[in-house]
This record gives sequence, C-alpha cells and structure tokens, in this order.
Amino acid sequence: ISVKSKSEPTATMSPAPTTAVICLGGAPAPASDNGNTTLSISVKSKSELQTAVPVSSTSSSLSSITIRVNATELTDLYDPLALASLVSSLAPGGAVRVEILGGSGGGVDLAPVNDSFVLAGLGSESERRDGPDRILTARKKAQEPASNKSAPIKLNLGGGSSSAVKINLNDGDDDDDDDMVDEDDLLAEEGAGGVLAPPPAVDAAARAAAADDCGGRKACDDCTCGRAEQEAMERAAGGGAAVADENRPKQVPSSSCGNCSKGDAFRCAGCPYLGKPAFKPGEEHLVLDLADDL
Repeated sequence: ISVKSKSEPTATMSPAPTTAVICLGGAPAPASDNGNTTLSISVKSKSELQTAVPVSSTSSSLSSITIRVNATELTDLYDPLALASLVSSLAPGGAVRVEILGGSGGGVDLAPVNDSFVLAGLGSESERRDGPDRILTARKKAQEPASNKSAPIKLNLGGGSSSAVKINLNDGDDDDDDDMVDEDDLLAEEGAGGVLAPPPAVDAAARAAAADDCGGRKACDDCTCGRAEQEAMERAAGGGAAVADENRPKQVPSSSCGNCSKGDAFRCAGCPYLGKPAFKPGEEHLVLDLADDL
C-alpha cells in the first residue's frame, strides 16, 4: 500500500484468510469459496504438501483446511507425515477435511489418510460419501478454558483445632503391657509358671535297648544283621545266651550284602545301619553321642 498525501482516503487491507483449500495434482478447486477469506493452494508434488500453507501469515488462524485429491493420485501425492506440519496453522477446534474425488467406487485405500490424522494428533470425526467422492473429517483438540486449569489447593492441617491427638509416653506404667509375654518367663521352670519346661533327661541305656531291632529275642533263622554270628561266638566261648551285656565281645554288626558303609541307597532292608550316614569301612565304631545342651 502506497499513500502519497495526508488527504488520501484510509487504505484498507485484505482480511486474513480463515480457510485453506489445497488441491493436489489435477484435483479441481471447489465450485464455491468465500472470496478473500479462502486461501487456495495448488500442489503438484508430494514433497510440496508439507510447506503448502505459509506458517508466518496463518499461524493458528485457520478454522479449516481442506485437501482435495483424486483417488487415482492419492498414493502418489498424499504424504501422511505432511499433515502434522499443517496443523500448526489450524486454530484450536479447527477441522481438517480430506476430499478423495471419485473414491466411492471402491478400491481406494484410506489407511494413509487415517494414519495422517493420528500422526497429526487429530481426532477422527466422520467419514461420509458425497456422490462419487469420499470425505474424511478430523478436528484439532480445542483448548481448555482457563478456569479448568489446576488451581492451588489450600490444605487444612487443623492447626487451630482443639481435637489434637495426645500421646502419653509414661515409661513407668506397664498397664498396657499386660498382654505382652515376658521372654524370661518362658525359660523358667514349669513349676514356677514357666511355659517352656526343660527337656527331659536322656536315658542312654533305654535308647540302646530301643535300637535293638530283634527286641531282645534270639536271632532269626535267616539273620543278616550279624546277631546270629555274635550269639554263636558267645556260645562257643561257653557263656551261653545269658552272658551279661558287659561281658559280650564287641562285635561290629555287618550285613550279608556288604554295602553297609555306602549309605541307605545301597543297604538292604535288614541292614543294622539303616538311617545312619555313610562311613568308611573300619569306622563303624565311631558313634556321635549327641545330647541336649539344656
């Protein structure tokens, strides 16, 4: 605009465009437009779509962007990634329309268009047919009102409240410990009220008698534990079966299988060492005399 004198009438500028129509390839422009408020753009290649709308002059001012493309040129000219660059020119709540001309006859893949909506952060709104054309519409998310923004919340900590919680730390009062069990009383004698009594005394003689598999009777006819050989030696010595235990020869019992020292996995059913750990031959006499400490 050029003004030569003070008296010239005030110049008026053209209104800023509110809508944009982008025609890809040979797609025709719409029959009707809004005059100066519509920005018409023609794009001939796929790479030009990303910069089709000048961001500097239409930044967040367009209410709608319409992209028109022939169904036969959709794959060659429509770039799903380019729509994300055009959204910056769209006002909050604005709409994006993709018109596929001659796309209602079938055989048109609409996946690139739907993918571009997702990549641009738009919400799909509708998909309809207009004669032989297919029209897909998406909308940019509107800004939330300022009143909906998070506001600071005042916390009432009850500083002036009279219902304060009081804690009584009286170490000399044991009334609250009536249900507690004194661990020292657990080790006291049973007669003195203790819960745990000391273990009974171990009778070594009774334990040795209980370890006798034959139960005090004479050896079996098919004895394999060595008791028959021990009694035969006693009878040969002239003592008979009534010889006192302290006068019996210390004969190490053995089994006929010969696997006594290898462990229970190799011992026979009547082995005298069943349940005992494996040992080296000749160390059968080593016995651990385990007693309680208490």
